[in-house]
Amino acid sequence: MTWPNPSGGLSIVIPTFNERDNIDHLLHGLRTLQSRLAGPLEVILVDDNSPDGTALLAERLGQQLTLDLRVLVRNGRRSLGSAISDGLRMCRWDLVCVMDADLSHPVALVPRLVDSLDGVDGVVASRYALGGGIESWPFNRRLVSLIATALARVFLDIRYRDPLSGFFMVRRSLLHGVNITGDGNKPLLEILVSLQPIMKEVHYRFRNRKNGESKLDGQSILDFAKLMVRLRRTVFNRGTNAPETMRHRNLDREM
Repeated sequence: MTWPNPSGGLSIVIPTFNERDNIDHLLHGLRTLQSRLAGPLEVILVDDNSPDGTALLAERLGQQLTLDLRVLVRNGRRSLGSAISDGLRMCRWDLVCVMDADLSHPVALVPRLVDSLDGVDGVVASRYALGGGIESWPFNRRLVSLIATALARVFLDIRYRDPLSGFFMVRRSLLHGVNITGDGNKPLLEILVSLQPIMKEVHYRFRNRKNGESKLDGQSILDFAKLMVRLRRTVFNRGTNAPETMRHRNLDREM
């Protein structure tokens, strides 16, 4: 497909919870990013009512930096995935980048993601593509990631190397009519299974957070397992309906 001109603007969606120690560095990085983009930039920060004051600090810094920043503070059960889902609905621009606030996703990679969009539906910043990697992760965290990634690729029939990446870029118009719930904190996985888009993977080196605590816990693992079961049904139903779909396509050609 042919992409619209990326100068239309870019929205960056960032979920946060207790990221006060990282938000200054992150927003300064995003401010310098503006001059490297062809069009306007907006930042949507979705904060799950952080008790450390992340949202208030972000709003103050956004004003100081003259950054086009909107902060949504949510109450209730915290979920990185649902925060991203809410953020996607707030974006002004069609082109959207999703990234974390813990500095594990390098802001400097964003222009390269934009440049890689030609001819594809989106771009995944991939830890597991050739040339990518992970820095300073403990063995148990690395093992959990590798197992989860392998399960997703095998059981959900995904060919991309890093379907669980939290750093990716898509067009919101691609998501039209599809409910991205954020269940299991893996919205990219929902997009890949539900829409089967053509994506390009751009390698990068993931850096483990220096400040704050990881959001991975037992509930996150359980939510991911539930997501896998739901998406597996989608893959199964798609396979069951494939012969019928193919028959209709052949009839269309004959007509």
